[in-house]
Amino acid sequence: MLSRLWSEIRYRLRALLHRKELERELDEELRYHLEREAEKHQRAGLSREAALRRARVDFGGVERIKDDSRDARGLAALDSLLQDLRYAWRGIRHQPLFSIAVVLTLALGIGANTAMFGIVDRLLFRTPAYLRDPGRTHRVYLTWLQNGKPRTERNFEYPRFADLTRWSKSFTRTAAFGHRQLAVGTGAETREMLVGAVSGTFFEFFDASPALGRYFGPAEDTTPAGAPVAVLSYGLWQTRYAGRADVLGQQLMLGTVSCTIIGVAPRDFTGISDYGTPAAYLPITTFSAWWNPRFYQNYHWGWLEMLVERKPGISVAAASADLTSAYEKSWEAERLQDKLAPAAIAKPTALAGPLQFARGPLADRDSKVAIWVSGV
Repeated sequence: MLSRLWSEIRYRLRALLHRKELERELDEELRYHLEREAEKHQRAGLSREAALRRARVDFGGVERIKDDSRDARGLAALDSLLQDLRYAWRGIRHQPLFSIAVVLTLALGIGANTAMFGIVDRLLFRTPAYLRDPGRTHRVYLTWLQNGKPRTERNFEYPRFADLTRWSKSFTRTAAFGHRQLAVGTGAETREMLVGAVSGTFFEFFDASPALGRYFGPAEDTTPAGAPVAVLSYGLWQTRYAGRADVLGQQLMLGTVSCTIIGVAPRDFTGISDYGTPAAYLPITTFSAWWNPRFYQNYHWGWLEMLVERKPGISVAAASADLTSAYEKSWEAERLQDKLAPAAIAKPTALAGPLQFARGPLADRDSKVAIWVSGV
């Protein structure tokens, strides 16, 4: 079968690359068969001219036979395409201004569509690089009644994250993450950059080995204050440290915290960020203790987000119901601490929502406009 396929491919290539030679061979072969047929009719008593005419009639038309042969070689479609291209080229030459207008219109239309699809793809469809299981990974959204009206948030407090992790059973893993613009470095090298504060379980969501060193884990992300360690982005490692391996063990100032560099994230690793790629990552408890020493005890500082991965076989609806049950318990714990409204009045609910922020219940105006323009 393979030999027959290869033979067919070689035949088609020869028909395309040596077309004149094959046409000449075809003419010679047809001439040979016409001569043989005409000789047969001459032996039957016809004149030379009558015998040739009778041979052509018997063949059913020489040009038809040539066309059938070209079809068999797969060249008829090519002939038609070349003819159309020649016709189009003549039209372009005769009406250059109209042709330029058409080309520019097409270029602008295609360019605009490509640009808008790139934006919408990033907002709605593309999942973060290296994410282990995008189909089962969700952002968590919380909703409650405030002054009788529903309010939805994706940012909440560290105790809330701890409560939802402790009291939910539908997830393989959970993580907290947040982003802040911080001064990175010391002296003349100091630059304000985006920094990711993430829990020790954050990197477990990704199938990505460090480019150098290691990630930090739960043992370095504990209350009341985590370990002062940092993982660099690949870009910062290249631009500030020239990709040197001796970067491990060096100190890097992130805000007012001096962190020991223990690893480098792989190329193209972006984590979960709507604001760009963080320059570095540090434990969320290390960052939080610097801002608010009692961050893990009260429910007043809502700034982090929560990431969850559903267990196999658990539906989104069941996971959301489980989160809601955990949220009700968390709300009651907050009420007992701060004497807030009971859960029955606030009606707290939680959603295992889309990972892409633009697809979630809190999509901003820019995302909605981009989607609308893309549709147009």
